[in-house]
Order: sequence, then C-alpha cells, then structure tokens
Amino acid sequence: MKNILVLLLLSLLVAIVFPLNLAQFNVKEFKGQYPLISLSRLLETDEFVSVEGIVYRISASKRFLTRDEVDPKLLNESNLVGILAIDIDELSTFTGKEKQALVAANGIVYDVTPSRHWPAGNHKNRHKAGEELTHELVRNSPHGVGKIANVKPFGVLVFTIEQLAKFNGKNRAKSYIAFQGVVYDLSHLRPAPNYPFGTEATSELLKIPNYADTLSKSYAIGLLVFDEKNLAKFDGQQNVEAFIKVGNIVYDVTEVPDWREKLHLEPDAVAGKDYTSQFECELEETCGHDHPDSDVLKEFKIVGFELVK
Repeated sequence: MKNILVLLLLSLLVAIVFPLNLAQFNVKEFKGQYPLISLSRLLETDEFVSVEGIVYRISASKRFLTRDEVDPKLLNESNLVGILAIDIDELSTFTGKEKQALVAANGIVYDVTPSRHWPAGNHKNRHKAGEELTHELVRNSPHGVGKIANVKPFGVLVFTIEQLAKFNGKNRAKSYIAFQGVVYDLSHLRPAPNYPFGTEATSELLKIPNYADTLSKSYAIGLLVFDEKNLAKFDGQQNVEAFIKVGNIVYDVTEVPDWREKLHLEPDAVAGKDYTSQFECELEETCGHDHPDSDVLKEFKIVGFELVK
C-alpha cells in the first residue's frame, strides 16, 4: 500500500507543470495543491529560496530570485517546497521605504520595486505600495491589473482569522469575507449585502439564495490560512465552529455529527487538530491498519489552508 496521504494530495492536483508560475495562479482554483510557506519560515530556513514566489530547496547566494537568475533544471518537483505566502500585515510593511515595494492584486503579491512607475512605492500619487489594490486597479486605474501583472510576482496574499476580522465593513474598514478558503472583497457592492463581513462564512453563505451571483461580482483577493495555534481555537468549545486539518486543507466539521466515526477516531477526539495521520501510515506496503477512505473528505466543507510556519 502506498502512502495514503500522498495519494490523497495527488488526487487534488489538477495539473502540475514545472516550473510553477504565479503569473497563472488563480486563488479561486486553489485547493491546497501546494503548501503555503510563511515569510518567516522562508527567512529562517537556510536552504529555502523564493523564485518569483515559488519556494524551492536549492543553494543560492540570495533569498529572493527571478527565474532568469536560476538554472531551469533546478526548478523541478523534487526541489519544490511550496508557495510563498505574504499575510496582509506583512504586506503593509513593504512600502518601498525600508523594504521592497509590494502590492497585491487578485490574490497575487507583486514586487514593483524595479518599476519606474512606482518610485519609492508611489504610483502617480494614486496608489501606494504595501496595500491590496484589486478594486483600485480594476476600476480606478486606466491600466487595470494588466500593467501590474507585467512585474514579477512575489507570493500570494493570505489572511489569518484575526486579520480578516479587521475588515468588517465598519468605521470605514473594507468589507471582506471568506468562502471556501478564499477571501473576497465586497466593499464596492451597492447596496451592500447583509453578510457577516470580517468572518469565515462558508456555511452561512451556502444558506443564502444567490450567494454565488453576489460573489461573482466581487473580487477574490487572497486565501484564508491557519497555523496550529489558530486552528486550535476552533475546537467546537472556544468557538462554536469545529475545524480540523488534513494535509494542507482545513475543513469545517461543525455540522457533521459523525465526523469522528468517518475518520475512524475515538469518540472523545476533539476538533481544532491535525488529523492527517489518519490517512497515512509509515508501514506503507505492509500496512494492515484500517484507514478511512479519502473520499470522506469530500463531505466536509473547505474553509482554509495550512500556513507552514
């Protein structure tokens, strides 16, 4: 028997083409195919290098490289670590003053530092680096997102639950909401829908008529992520919601009363934990244990993704 976790994760892949390129990345299509690597993890790991937002385990003199600076033969599956994730708070520090100038659009973080159109992180006094600018570029810029896409990608934009909560549409804050692991900006919609902005709201939206039509008019701007500490809060007690993690994906099992049975867990197993081990075995071909079928995960709602710290 092959490692069941590997089979599980591979079953989620739509197509793997190396080298990966964030220029073709679509946050709405992300299903946890690759690990999301935090900026801190990248900087703390000597053998990790980011090549235009894709993290590889290769030897290099610099931490951040363009594809032109790397031997294409090194950008292969065996060296792949994951995708660099920049959270919204980290993005705000890259203003072009003391660090690079980064901006985010459509879920991709771009490095505009080399661009003559963004001197010191400022674009014609209209846009500033360090911000999420999807709506501003699509609606208020004569060039749209197209121009920004001409610069190099730096990573993908992510939000923690705590960061998302700040964008609740109150006191001039933007109106963001998370659905199936994707963060959407609905700030521009008029009239504003009566949604629980600033929250993970997959279950709530699925119960609202025409939610899909509303989301289609909004902007997908990033991914919702959980580390071990964040996940632990969703144990069904500290929060009403009960989330679990399997592989790179966080699932909502709040409305699945027999989720423990489905995962072959003890009756007293708690949510807020990583249960990847239920789908893998170190014994591999000699394994005689009874593992749950990976198809059971299709019954759970995806609400986010693991952030590797």
